[in-house]
Amino acid sequence: MRYPFYIAGSMFPSIALPGLQKAANRYVICPFYHAVSDKPLPHISPLYRHRTEQEFRADMEWLTEHFEPIRWSDIDRYEKAKKPAFCLTFDDGLKEFYTIVAPVLEEKKIPCVCFLNSAFMDNRDLMFRYKEALAKQQIDWQHFLENEQPYMTYAQVRELQERGFEFGSHSMNHPHFYKLSLNEQLNEAIGCEKELEKHIHLPHRLFSFPFGQEYLDPVAIKVHSGTHELVFGTANMRPGGGNLVNRIAMDGTGFSARAVITGEYLREIAHQRLHD
Repeated sequence: MRYPFYIAGSMFPSIALPGLQKAANRYVICPFYHAVSDKPLPHISPLYRHRTEQEFRADMEWLTEHFEPIRWSDIDRYEKAKKPAFCLTFDDGLKEFYTIVAPVLEEKKIPCVCFLNSAFMDNRDLMFRYKEALAKQQIDWQHFLENEQPYMTYAQVRELQERGFEFGSHSMNHPHFYKLSLNEQLNEAIGCEKELEKHIHLPHRLFSFPFGQEYLDPVAIKVHSGTHELVFGTANMRPGGGNLVNRIAMDGTGFSARAVITGEYLREIAHQRLHD
């Protein structure tokens, strides 16, 4: 259902944004990515389309032209003030965040939170979906992990912290939470933070749901929210409630930031009118 809105969004002039923001009553957006690379990534490319550096730069240029880049702690204040802003996040702690993304964001003075999976730090293991993608290409995942080192190291994360980037937890092993009991979910979320804190400083408890929260019981979402300062979901512009903030997935399509963000405004307006 997203693509028709993104096609429509690509035709809307950017000058129409203030009207869309007013109609949707949404002013702060939270786009998120996973990886940026100019070359195909064998563990990712079979699963979804990632941005090239040029595409990512174009996204950031458009976003900073129409929204103010802010930290996660400013989301509520900017939304209440009805000031257009964006809070950027990345998931999975992939090495491209260190090699490609961080320099672009520093250049453009854009703050960002990157969410890490403790089991994969220092390239000790690989997410199950990446293993499956590599297996279909007859690539040995252990050899790939050792030689390509697709994740960041703790040393790189500590360096990025010194450069002003923030980090949060994304579960230990990146499982589908809806397949787990609540206790298992909490073990994944809190266990990740405890392991990360052995290696890096985490002054704030920030958490993003692996694979989003769409199929989770509302009670489980409330429990996770209660154990963190801010939790991030993936329901685009839907109101999160409490300290849950929803984000817009920017990976997976060839649509520009303008098309995706404008399209999501159109989709949110349509959703609100359908449920009035």
